[in-house]
Amino acid sequence: MKSILFSIVLIFMGASINALWAQQRVTGVVTEDGSDPLIGATVVIKGTTTGTITNIDGQYVLEANPEDVLQYSFIGMETHEEIVGDRTVINVSLSSGAFGLGEVVVTAMGIKRQSESLTYSAQTVGGKDVNDVKSVNMINSLQGKSAGLSITPNSTGAGGASKILFRGNKSISGSNQPLIVVDGVPLMMNITNDQVATNYGGERDGGDAMSTINPDDIAQITLLKGASAAALYGAVAANGAIMITTKSAQKGMVSVNVSSNTTIESAMITPEFQNSYGVSDNGTFSWGDKLTSSAPDYAKEFFKTGYTTNNSIAINGGGENMQSYFSYANVYSNGITPENDYRSHNLNAKLGFDLFNSVHVDFSSRFTNQHITNQAAAGYLWNPLTGAYLFPRGEDWNGYKAEYEVYDPERGANVQNWTNVGLQQFGNPYWMLNRQTPVTDRNRYEFGGGIQWDITPELNVLGRMRYERGEEHFVHNAYASSIGNLYPMGRMKDNRYFSDQLYGDILINYNKTFNDVTFTATVGSSFTKNKTSSVNLWGEGSKFSKPGAGNIYYPNIFTPNNYYENMSTYKKNDHWNTERRLNAVFGTAQIGYREGLFIDVTARNDWSSALAFTESMSFFYPSIGGSFLLDKFVDMGSNIDLFKIRASHSIVGNDVPVFMSNLLYSLGAQGSIAPPENAPFRTLKPEKTYSTEIGFDGVFFYNRLRTNLTYYKSNTKNQFFSVSAPYESGLRNRYVNAGNVENQGFEFSLSWLQQFNDDLSWSTSLNGAYNTNKIKELVDELPNGLTLSDFGGAKIILKEGGEYGDLYVRHIMRDDNGKPIKNNNGEPVLSGDSSEDLNYAGNMNAKFNMGWTNTFYYNDFTFSFLIDAKFGGKVISMTEAALDGWGVSKRSGEARDAGTVTIDGVEFDAEKYYRTTGNSNFNSPYAVENYIYDATNIRMREVSLGYTFRDVFGGGKNMTTSLIGRNLFFFHKDAPMDPDVSAGTGNGVQGIDMFALPTPRSFGLNLKFNF
Repeated sequence: MKSILFSIVLIFMGASINALWAQQRVTGVVTEDGSDPLIGATVVIKGTTTGTITNIDGQYVLEANPEDVLQYSFIGMETHEEIVGDRTVINVSLSSGAFGLGEVVVTAMGIKRQSESLTYSAQTVGGKDVNDVKSVNMINSLQGKSAGLSITPNSTGAGGASKILFRGNKSISGSNQPLIVVDGVPLMMNITNDQVATNYGGERDGGDAMSTINPDDIAQITLLKGASAAALYGAVAANGAIMITTKSAQKGMVSVNVSSNTTIESAMITPEFQNSYGVSDNGTFSWGDKLTSSAPDYAKEFFKTGYTTNNSIAINGGGENMQSYFSYANVYSNGITPENDYRSHNLNAKLGFDLFNSVHVDFSSRFTNQHITNQAAAGYLWNPLTGAYLFPRGEDWNGYKAEYEVYDPERGANVQNWTNVGLQQFGNPYWMLNRQTPVTDRNRYEFGGGIQWDITPELNVLGRMRYERGEEHFVHNAYASSIGNLYPMGRMKDNRYFSDQLYGDILINYNKTFNDVTFTATVGSSFTKNKTSSVNLWGEGSKFSKPGAGNIYYPNIFTPNNYYENMSTYKKNDHWNTERRLNAVFGTAQIGYREGLFIDVTARNDWSSALAFTESMSFFYPSIGGSFLLDKFVDMGSNIDLFKIRASHSIVGNDVPVFMSNLLYSLGAQGSIAPPENAPFRTLKPEKTYSTEIGFDGVFFYNRLRTNLTYYKSNTKNQFFSVSAPYESGLRNRYVNAGNVENQGFEFSLSWLQQFNDDLSWSTSLNGAYNTNKIKELVDELPNGLTLSDFGGAKIILKEGGEYGDLYVRHIMRDDNGKPIKNNNGEPVLSGDSSEDLNYAGNMNAKFNMGWTNTFYYNDFTFSFLIDAKFGGKVISMTEAALDGWGVSKRSGEARDAGTVTIDGVEFDAEKYYRTTGNSNFNSPYAVENYIYDATNIRMREVSLGYTFRDVFGGGKNMTTSLIGRNLFFFHKDAPMDPDVSAGTGNGVQGIDMFALPTPRSFGLNLKFNF
């Protein structure tokens, strides 16, 4: 017996020695798209748990047998496999895409899933998509790169926010912006909700959190486009979610990554002017006599060449048990208008370490500082572009530029110098830039951490918490004589805003495989606590002589002590201090069979403090989905790598504003208190979106062709409206829940990778999305519809049976034969501006969006370009209307040259026609129908030509230099301005040009180093 056991031991030892002898040492480098090394990529022997991760240079070392298959994976990248064979060096390039075999996707709550198992549409994009051709607001770099994602930057320049939209507008009174999640934790988006919402002027862009994120810190972005994908977020998931995963500390030697991006900017499109007819109306309009010589283009003299530098450095490294990541980034931007500048600084630190081999701890902190001077904002008043565009032809522009102010002995101060100082909507732009200067300073602080305890290989517990605080100081003082002498002694405006968010969650994760069945589940709980507060100081008036006569002691001294009364006020329904809390419990589970059939369910219950004093503060949000990979059960041949069908259904919500169920009194001037005008909404319910989607994912021809097609339909109900209250109640309005807004459409993406030879390859990707919207129900108390936005003769009106974004406008009156009606003065007759008087002019929203990306690789050269397009929709140019009314447009000059204007056979005097159909102020009637344009446009969005210098600073330490361009030119457009114009991020203010800042065209150089 002993001899038998001894023989068995010898045989086992011999087999083990042979196996060890057969193993070989494999090394290599893992890169992203053949360029930058991937830090922290996973390399494992397929079918085992044996593996390693790449170091700071993308290098790995692993012992393997010749018959072993190595699997290479990284978050957001396609998994790649290589047979070892007799090779000792295996270098691999991983690619990012809309989806791919084995791709690891970060889903809701930061849960990682294989892309094949997803039951809904989700797209991942890599860090290269936002940091190769950079934008100051990094989200703008995703324009045209994802089906169903619409991004419209505000026309406010650096530091401005962007309107982000997945699959159409859903909410009438609430937000349509998606949830933004960073490293699994929802982000506090705004310090203040200030946005431009009218054509009057003087409003501002309060920015958003996306411009505070350093694009070089981003590892991956997952776009959860539909409600099903974001269902785990419940009451805040109706508009989808954008999951941002930032770079983390990695094991290995210390690495340094440096990026420097410099661009120069110029105005892409400016209006066309007449330069032949001079001043009239006491230095105001340009309806005067013909000039003896052509006047210059004052707009071109006003705009200048701007520049932006975007620099960052990241240091990463650590040992087996502790790793750290630190980055610093700054942005300096001088805009295309004089005296406009933007500065930001971003510090980011992460620390990770292991305890007891089963507990991993992460800490993170981030600080961002932004300073903005003379940020642009649309509107007629407080806008230097009105003076630059409307300046009377032939007058002394350079003189008013050099001497924008003159001394007024009566006031003992300098006052505005201009052709007409009595008009509020028309002033010297250089006076505005130097004496009506808006200045914004923002600080954001973030501190967070997480602890993960791996109890067993299948079970772990994760807890996270993050605290965010934002502080903003906005100063917009106006010197004496500003705004047509509206402020004879000046105006003080000094506002401070504060915003806090505390988020915490705990997740229990379980993952187990039983033969052909896989089971994963997560249960958890979370809370979000938000708090906002503000302090507004406002002072204005005439010179003080005695109590009750005047308010300001001395001009242009902007301190509270200079004002007899501080006129600090809050508008009705504004609140100087708010708090809200959202508590939740949630769970998700997925069952998989043979890696080809997956069933997904989620459930979440929310308790919102905004629903206090109502019938129920608790609401339940479920979802269910399934996916079937036919190729896992049927042999479909070698050319079909993935054939997947998926479907899902969900119910999610959109939380409501605070204090609707228990209205507060308003604080007025000098401490006065006013009661609420609306009735408390004690039956308030949150909006609910019922969403269904069906889709197909396919990969063919050995991973070269990838397809994705999704059909979706969503209905958002329980919209909340303000309607008139009964007279006897003593209140003006009351709230009701009603309405049903339906969106349905399809999205697709196609990509192809062609490897011509070892040196040359080409990848192309086409995405598109079609959306149609319908107002299925409104509310009985609004028989004539709901006016979403009103711009004086142009209204977005929602009517039952209509669409979200339907535009109704003032028009020229016509007789029974369709001829324009002329009054006794020879002027065209215009309609009124009540809802019944306006004509339907189309819908503001594009029906179809498309993006086409092409990248060519030749050795170490890379050339890429992006063309994006929007088809359908309408835009309004109030700018063009004002140019006509003031007699400075090219049209008005050509009409005077021709002598008359003929409209449908009826002749009008040129001046009488354009003075009537054009406008002269924010509230002047004009023929809006003449200034509606098709929003269809096709543009060259991005171009990049780069070269990578290999091993410049040692093995695997490269330098990449790229020539870049953005918003270069249009292949097609009908509108006289960029149709992608937006005054603000609110509902119903996109596609409105109100002396908006022109879109900048940029060219520049991008440098990247890794040491």
